[in-house]
Order: sequence, then C-alpha cells, then structure tokens
Amino acid sequence: MRLRWLFPFATAFLFTLAPPAGAAEPRASSVQDKRALALEHAHQGLDAYREGRFEEAYEHFREAQALFPAPTLLVHMARCQRRLGKVVEAKALYEEVLAQPLPKNAPPPFVEARHDAERELSEMEAKLAAEKKVTERPAPAPPRGSIVPGVITLGLGAVGLGVGTVTGALSMAKVSDIRSRCQDEHCVSADRAAADQARTLGHVSTAAFVVGGAAAAAGVLLLVLRPGGGADKTTGAAKDLRVSVGIGRAEFELRY
Repeated sequence: MRLRWLFPFATAFLFTLAPPAGAAEPRASSVQDKRALALEHAHQGLDAYREGRFEEAYEHFREAQALFPAPTLLVHMARCQRRLGKVVEAKALYEEVLAQPLPKNAPPPFVEARHDAERELSEMEAKLAAEKKVTERPAPAPPRGSIVPGVITLGLGAVGLGVGTVTGALSMAKVSDIRSRCQDEHCVSADRAAADQARTLGHVSTAAFVVGGAAAAAGVLLLVLRPGGGADKTTGAAKDLRVSVGIGRAEFELRY
C-alpha cells in the first residue's frame, strides 16, 4: 500500500473541494472549520494506518470523507478494509471511486487515486479468483496400500497349486500302479495300504488346489485393490480385505 498520496496533497485536496451540489452556500468560517477538521482526521487516519490500527484509521478517513468527500479518502478507506479482511466492503469503496466521474481540471491526487483504485481492485479480484480456484481444486487421490500382502498371498497360492499338482500326480501314479495288478476289477489285498495312500494323496491334492486357487485369487485382488492406504467410502475402493482359507475351503470378506 502506498501512503505518499496524503503527504504532498493532504492540504491541497481539502481546499480544492467544494460543498456537495445543491447544498446551501456555507459561511466562510464554517467551510474553514470543516476543512481543518477534515484535515485533522486525515492526518490521524494516516498515523493510525502507519501503525497498523486499521479500524481506527478507517474511522478517521470516514469522518474526513463525511466532511469533504474525496476519492483519495475513499481509496484509503478501501485499503483499511482490505487489511481488515473485509473484501466486500473494500470492493464497494473501490467501485465507488471508479463510478465517480472526474472533471477535466481534477487535481493530480484525485487522478492518481482513481488509477490506484482501478489497479488495486484488479489485484484484489485476481487474488480472490486464485484463492477460489485453489479451494475448488479436487482433493488428491488417497494413498494406496502396500503390495506386500498381495505378493505374499499370491505366493502362497502358487505354493498351494504346486502342492496340489504334485500330490495329484503321485495319487494318479499309485492308482495306475494298483490297477496294473488288478484283474477284472479285483485287486489284491496287499495293495490296500497303497490304495489308502492314493486316496489320501487325492484328498490332499483337491484341498491344495482349492486353497491354492483361493489364495491366488486373493493375491490378485490384493494387488489390484491394495487396501489399507487410507481409502474411504467416498472413493468406492475396498478399505479392508480379509481372506480365510483352510482344508477344502476358502472365504473372502471385503469391507468398505
């Protein structure tokens, strides 16, 4: 904010003003008294503004404006409101300055005040537009969880499928060996133990395939969803995934 406008022209702008149009012609002493009081308020406002007492400064500038209206006072009233965070009031004061036509013989402080109002209003509106754009920016995507659980689960699934393949092959080999010694679907009693082993290997193979397949599917799901990274209900992503596997069974539970 520039304060220099009041120093060289504080007295000049007061003495160049005329009473409001349509008002009765005041007595000379009354005019001089108003000018002196307005000038006193203007100086007090400038001192308060310099010391950061913007509410007090605004009141002094407002009192001076009421005595002898001037665009210079309006501009500084707008600056006080900006410093107080009252952007709506500041905008209205700047616009009031710009709405008032200046005569061709307007003193330099008035011309400069109009230029300052136009520039500072533009700066204020640009800043407000930038702040609004920042607040309307979409929130960043929540962080995703680690891939480690998915990799581990997928590895367990691969192990399960491998066990199922090996035990299945062993079971089929034993069954083939037993059948090679059977005649007319009648097998020798000595192969009963081998038949039990083949049956057991078959059950293990089936269970390993079920568990391995479930673990593999769960691992792929964990790698895709990667839960635990802070996703919430608004994202639609799974927040928690639980997998329960056992002999011949597999259970999945997704929580949102």
